[in-house]
Amino acid sequence: MRKIKKSRCMRCFLLLFWLALPGLCRSAETNAASNAAIEEEELYFFYDTWNVIYNKEDLVREIPDSIRIASYNLENFTDGYEDPPERTPKRLAAHVKGAAKIIAEIDPDIIILQELENKYALRLLNKALTNAYPLGYTTFFRHRWGEIDTLNIGVLSRIPLKDVRTIRFTKANGADRPIRGMLAFEVEVGPDDHRLLLYGIHLKSNYGNDAANQRQRKRSLEILMTDVAAVASNAPGREYEVLVLGDTNVDPDNEQFKKDVSLKPLSSMSDLWRGRPLEERITIPTRYGDPEMEFPPAAFDRIFVSKNLKKAPWVAGQAQVLQKGCHTNDSSVLPGDKGHVSDHYPVWVDIHRKKPSPASK
Repeated sequence: MRKIKKSRCMRCFLLLFWLALPGLCRSAETNAASNAAIEEEELYFFYDTWNVIYNKEDLVREIPDSIRIASYNLENFTDGYEDPPERTPKRLAAHVKGAAKIIAEIDPDIIILQELENKYALRLLNKALTNAYPLGYTTFFRHRWGEIDTLNIGVLSRIPLKDVRTIRFTKANGADRPIRGMLAFEVEVGPDDHRLLLYGIHLKSNYGNDAANQRQRKRSLEILMTDVAAVASNAPGREYEVLVLGDTNVDPDNEQFKKDVSLKPLSSMSDLWRGRPLEERITIPTRYGDPEMEFPPAAFDRIFVSKNLKKAPWVAGQAQVLQKGCHTNDSSVLPGDKGHVSDHYPVWVDIHRKKPSPASK
């Protein structure tokens, strides 16, 4: 992980933020307290999301019959401002160009992105796309001790999004307090009062104590499922299909993770990579060059869908991965060098509108 940026402007910003924090926290607590289903979790919830791009005229006017939803961990994707010395302007430009090229090849309607430094980094990426997205948001995570986190989650979309929220764990205490948080939003797809409920996640890495890592990842997903229940309870007449996408740092089909309990809270959902041959599901390949950093290939970038996404009106297809943009021969190669974009590959799923059969009616 690269060094955190510090400057006089940043210190001023931190001071202003902490002066305003009590009022912000009261507002967040009010939102959480209004939700009986998440009352016991209210210390974990804090909502603030940066609206980065908004061009209403270019959003799709009608929801298409097929929606492509992608996820991509961009490996320390910075904004070019006060970057560390190794993050040269040349590397930054190549990183941006390479990421834009790969995203354009997939051409998703909605893409969730991990390891964005901030909203400026998301804007930088969007401007590099030939067909830029009209809508974008990023989280604004902070560490418990107040330092700004540079590994944020963002979304770019051609489809209108509803109720875009950051779910943060800033106020939580204890050793098992999850890091960062998650991004949540909804897509109004019809028919009637019908929505997709999506979560972009980036769970704790495997560095450090394994048992503690598992507890943090599991806690994050327990909070996510609590939020799913809260959203549904607030709109009892509405039907939701739920999708969870992102970097889980877990592959339950790999021997290393056979006893890992991190993903247990999502057991009621379908994991679209489970049971697939290894060559079809590698999203983080082995990078050679440093024996201590050579890990078996895995599918850390996963897609979970609720069971009702297996029937009309919306049906999820198979998970897909574009295995490009990772320099595997030398793990010391940085993003922006030698065609290396990220240590992860992007994944996606297409969901299709399907009419109910006469029998199901």
